[in-house]
Amino acid sequence: MEKLHFLIQTLTKPQRKILKVHLKYLSVRKDADTQMMKLADILMTCGSTVPTIEECSLMIYGKMNYLAVQKIKSRLFQRVKALLVFDVGLEKRGADKEDLERYGVTIRWETTLFQILYNRTGNNPVLRSTMNEIIRLCKEYESYPTLIEILNYKKWLGYREGEKKMNELNVEVNYYKRCNDTLTKAKDFYLLSIVRSTFTTKEDLESFRKFLRDAIAELNLEAAELKSAFIQYYIKHLEIIYYEAAKDFAVTRDICLELTHIVKDNRSIFSKPRLAIVYGSIAACDLRLGDYELAIDNAVIAQKYCMHNTENYYAAVEYEFVARFYQREIEKCKGVCATLIRSVKKEVGNFRYAKYLFFQANVFYLQNRFKEALSLLSFKLELSRDKLGWDISIRILRILLLLELGRMDEASTQFESLSKHASRSSSEEALRPRDKLILRTLRMLNHDGFSGSRIRLKLASNYELLTQDSAYSWEPLSSEMIPFDSWLASRYKLSHRPASAEMV
Repeated sequence: MEKLHFLIQTLTKPQRKILKVHLKYLSVRKDADTQMMKLADILMTCGSTVPTIEECSLMIYGKMNYLAVQKIKSRLFQRVKALLVFDVGLEKRGADKEDLERYGVTIRWETTLFQILYNRTGNNPVLRSTMNEIIRLCKEYESYPTLIEILNYKKWLGYREGEKKMNELNVEVNYYKRCNDTLTKAKDFYLLSIVRSTFTTKEDLESFRKFLRDAIAELNLEAAELKSAFIQYYIKHLEIIYYEAAKDFAVTRDICLELTHIVKDNRSIFSKPRLAIVYGSIAACDLRLGDYELAIDNAVIAQKYCMHNTENYYAAVEYEFVARFYQREIEKCKGVCATLIRSVKKEVGNFRYAKYLFFQANVFYLQNRFKEALSLLSFKLELSRDKLGWDISIRILRILLLLELGRMDEASTQFESLSKHASRSSSEEALRPRDKLILRTLRMLNHDGFSGSRIRLKLASNYELLTQDSAYSWEPLSSEMIPFDSWLASRYKLSHRPASAEMV
């Protein structure tokens, strides 16, 4: 039942209406309330919980009738599958070129028709017309494997036109073979870059960037002779990854803007999910560049291009939340965070859902609702699996909350636990320089009973490093949502020393 449920859940609203009409008028008994219709309604309305065959049987027949349910399940499965494959084009679409999926199916459909006509009727005007339509669509949508196949058929069907015509078609076939090979290579480079970026350490960074430079240079060399928007699409993605690795977010943003034009202006690439990804990347660049208003605008645009409850949608909502949080738009933050927390764990995963609870704890902190924030962090969140990232930030926030509540002994205990956790980690050296400095500062405060009175000069010195030295500076989009230096300055009344004082 899981597979049928999954397919039914992917149907759009127009397709669901078509399915109901289809089931109604195919009924022999002319009864709108058929068993197949009942099963379809059950699976359309059950949400993410998949009913068992036994439960479906009881709802349809009022008793266990396993064989009957299996039979109608099988028949319904075939009808839903046919609807998904052949009726994509029946959806109402605007003039915004959101037709990539429809034409992908149309090409396969026309190719199937061509194969049937070729085998049954041989060469005839209808066959040639179908063949030319497939070639036109394949060129427009860069569907190279099918294009190569149909061009070969064209060559074989038209052999009577002579050797010159066959040679011309062979040249065309070889050109599109090159396009296909280069596009495949571009996709491979792109996916390899994602895998490598996930597991690249600081020591491997230069090697990773060399891989990207070589890949981009190789693809650019081949793309210069090929008119393929799809290849350019992947080249731009590789350039984005390259400049992100170099932390050059201004250039990254410019390339993202170029990519929006490539996606919008080419039918072979255009799709709303692709635009959503690009606008999400622009929002991330805006956050890192400190332009939070622009980040909000681009995150909202990304959401408009996403289907709700998809990974891209939640990523775009996260960017909006973070930008509003950095601007301290507390009321709007609460609304966006509520949207994130309402998401189902099954849809976003335990790690991402735990991140949303951490977001909520940080919002509570800004509202001075320290007890409520602490209660959210009292549970072992899935984020704790990231021992040197989110887990460190959770532990530090917990200490800050205890200090704000005046529970110094508990804060001291939490710091000792954090210190042991960091020292016994096999990757202690992987801690960010900023995190190491924060731990040293907390250690000083812990020894001083968190009063700060006897270590004020040392605190001021660390504060200067945290705010003035790029090696220790706060990074947007990191797990440190409340900058530690901001808390330090607020609690211990610290400020930047004037230049004259530094010189003395």
